[in-house]
Amino acid sequence: MATSFTVVKKGYEPKEVLEYIGLLEKELGSYKDKEQFISQALVGAQASAKQIVEQAETQAVKIEQDALVKLENVRQKITDSKEKLNEFQKNYYDFMNRFTTSFNDQELNQLFTSLDAIYTTLEVETNVQHEDENIEDDTNIED
Repeated sequence: MATSFTVVKKGYEPKEVLEYIGLLEKELGSYKDKEQFISQALVGAQASAKQIVEQAETQAVKIEQDALVKLENVRQKITDSKEKLNEFQKNYYDFMNRFTTSFNDQELNQLFTSLDAIYTTLEVETNVQHEDENIEDDTNIED
């Protein structure tokens, strides 16, 4: 692109100047197109970035809310479990107190002795029944 013009009587050659101005206008138009493209890309990128940030913030809030709900559920389950455990413990102590106050040591010893005797009797009867069954099995085999 020539930046020097032929000098004529009254200045530069008008035809050359007009051609050069035409070239400058084309080049300027090209730069304007590039600028417009870059501006549109920048606006698009900013809009996308804004949308991504908004989505991330929305997801973060949802995750936080879900975590709080889950935390509250866990807290409630722990509280319920503690209440059930305390109720069980109280019922257990009440039962043990009623049971121990119902019997004195002598009565408990007599009760355990009676239970041992019953157990022994059941054990003997069970063994006798097994022996009778074994004898019957042996008799059947010999026949």
